[in-house]
Amino acid sequence: MKLAGQRARRIGPAVLLAVALAPAASAQDAAPFYEGRTVNLVVGFNVGGGADTYARLIARHLRKHIRGNPTVIVRNMPGAGSMVAANYVFNVSPKDGSEIGLFAGSVAADPVIGGVAARYDARKFNWIGAPAADISVCLASRTTSFHTFNDVLAREMVTGAAGTSTYDFPVVLNSLLGTKFRLVKGYKGSAGLRFALERGEIEGFCGVGLSSLRALGLTSDKVNILVQIAMRKSQELAGVPLVIDYAKTEQDRQVMGLIFGWRAMERPLAAPPGIPEERLGLLRDGFDKTMQDNEFVADLTRAGLAFEPMSGRDIASFVDEIYRTPPAVAKRAAELLRRAGE
Repeated sequence: MKLAGQRARRIGPAVLLAVALAPAASAQDAAPFYEGRTVNLVVGFNVGGGADTYARLIARHLRKHIRGNPTVIVRNMPGAGSMVAANYVFNVSPKDGSEIGLFAGSVAADPVIGGVAARYDARKFNWIGAPAADISVCLASRTTSFHTFNDVLAREMVTGAAGTSTYDFPVVLNSLLGTKFRLVKGYKGSAGLRFALERGEIEGFCGVGLSSLRALGLTSDKVNILVQIAMRKSQELAGVPLVIDYAKTEQDRQVMGLIFGWRAMERPLAAPPGIPEERLGLLRDGFDKTMQDNEFVADLTRAGLAFEPMSGRDIASFVDEIYRTPPAVAKRAAELLRRAGE
């Protein structure tokens, strides 16, 4: 018995050392896969908007932080508010770590709400990380008579829509709060909305993040921000009302949380299900190190983009929580988005 205990004490430190070194060894074993390889970053948005700017800056810096230093190439695949890209990455992308995606955070909530062509389970994506949380806003051109959110509660505003949030958010506000957004659909991304605003085709739009506005050059001398579409107020917009404060019931607040809350993980990156764990580890580690890269942060600052990173593991936990939404809340959200029965 005494001999067995002595043997255990001798073996113990060696076992502990092996366990401690296992992640590093696995990462090292995975590194050769990325040597001389190209990693495709499938971006579910048009060229020129805030999401595309994030993607290109991440691609520029990510390669030097992934062991093996692969080339990272951006491939734009817009459509259905990035759902086309999400469906593609989940179902078509190689499951070897050579192709990843960048989507709208709405891809996490859409399957829960239903009524859309989501061919994925967001819980099964291998989430890598997100560069920022963001605040969506409704805005109007300074050349119009819309100065406050109450103005849109009082009279009709011609509002552009280019995709998921720029369509969904004003539709929900019309149904839930009685705003009078008159939607004009078909614009290509946030850049298309900016041009339409400058040409006077529309008076404003909803559902675009502050980071996109900065990337588009829509500063306070050009637009009035009418309301923050978020679950908590941004100090940057201290004088702008928060949409959640207009909720009339607790269920209204829960519905807003489901529909609007995904902005907490703006522009998340994910790999398809089934990629080797050690390669996922390299991608997550590379992303986390990119977020700590002073040159990357400086590039974001110059582009006027928000920076509040979220890890892949935290995103996975957030998505799990979304999938625990009470059915009655999800059903009400579907009704407001006019998805019920589709």
